[in-house]
Amino acid sequence: MSQIDLWLEERRKEWQADFLGLAQDVAPPFQQTELRWTNVAGNTSDHYRSIRLRVGKGIAGEVWRTGREQRATEIQSDSQNLLKYPIARLEQLDMTIGIPLMKNGIIRAVLLLGYRKPIVTDVADLTAVYAALPALSVLLEEGGHKDD
Repeated sequence: MSQIDLWLEERRKEWQADFLGLAQDVAPPFQQTELRWTNVAGNTSDHYRSIRLRVGKGIAGEVWRTGREQRATEIQSDSQNLLKYPIARLEQLDMTIGIPLMKNGIIRAVLLLGYRKPIVTDVADLTAVYAALPALSVLLEEGGHKDD
């Protein structure tokens, strides 16, 4: 298990999330961005591995395109959202929060918190989530993941 996987599992428990995932661009240099869920915790299957997203598509793609936090709620009761968000469909997530991880103003990854049951909208106080992002960024740098 990688340091990133351990970090995700520890934070998933700490933040009481059902699912925590990290999407990154896995395309070769100078190719069109291809986002994949490279590390996850709390998954119910390995089907997430088959998801390939372009910028602007899916939760990770929306965060990647805008560079801003994105939230989706009541996903399971909205067939349009189930089509739009394959990770939510495959992992039965009803609420998600996608957060960009930036370095020098460039998005390097997307962190996704997912919840399978409706929860209070202020979620795990996101202050703790944002405070933990620098440590994840360091792990990404050390882990030898793609760095443009």
